[in-house]
Amino acid sequence: MYITKVLNNSLVLAKDNMGNEIILMGKGLGHNHHAGYKLKKEEIEKMFVLHDEVIKKNILQLASEIDEVYFSIAQKIIDYAITKYNLKLMNHIYLALTDHIAFAVKRFRSDIIIENHYLSEIKDFNPNEYDIGVYALKVIEENLNLRLPEEEIGNIAGHFINAQQDNPYSDKNKKVSKIVNDILQIVHYHFAIIYNKESFYYTRFVIHLKAFAQRFLSNQSNKEQVDFIYEQVRINCEEEYQCVKKIRTYISNEYGRELPVQEELYLMIHIRKILSDLKESSTESSED
Repeated sequence: MYITKVLNNSLVLAKDNMGNEIILMGKGLGHNHHAGYKLKKEEIEKMFVLHDEVIKKNILQLASEIDEVYFSIAQKIIDYAITKYNLKLMNHIYLALTDHIAFAVKRFRSDIIIENHYLSEIKDFNPNEYDIGVYALKVIEENLNLRLPEEEIGNIAGHFINAQQDNPYSDKNKKVSKIVNDILQIVHYHFAIIYNKESFYYTRFVIHLKAFAQRFLSNQSNKEQVDFIYEQVRINCEEEYQCVKKIRTYISNEYGRELPVQEELYLMIHIRKILSDLKESSTESSED
């Protein structure tokens, strides 16, 4: 195969022995060689066969607009993901991640922050991809001498979740994450509270919501008989009960199913602990 056009120091356009147009990635590939050069196999790190003209156009445009350092950063992060977690990734991750990192840096330098409301859920449900996001911020800092905000961990992790072949994080995990986040939002707005995400009780609440969502989506109901306890808690936790009624309505409207009474009980208890912890923390702060 031989080079037909140098795109940047690590990216070249080439043709293989069958005449197919391909994109090749390799450290110093474009810097060391020129059009017409016959490439050696060991010089090539990644190959894209250009069956689709749209993909070809996107790659060429990306290479012309984005500094080559972003291609290098993306390559390091992808290599880490593949080596550490043996991920089988679709080719589009190379372009999507490069483009995302370049744009994220541009946003950061313009003081524009895009929040990721699912960061804690990604950390709990997708720890491998979260770790890749953490590593990505480290690589970006080492290469560009800037530290992107924590939200970018989740944004980058999302690319690796979505780019996996035979994605193990199927629709079920996405549905679990949605239920957890939706219930957290219901409680947040009902009581007009800001969660202390470092709190033991918040962590316990999220873990419980995750377990509940998994049971609910798998049609595995809690078999405990809690009628007497439920009534006692409902009487003593009237405001928490009003919030749980909203959660019950959400479950009914969204999924066409009833919220089991056992789950209502545990939701009331967890919400009570969250509120008590926030009140206690507020009292301690005012005394200081």
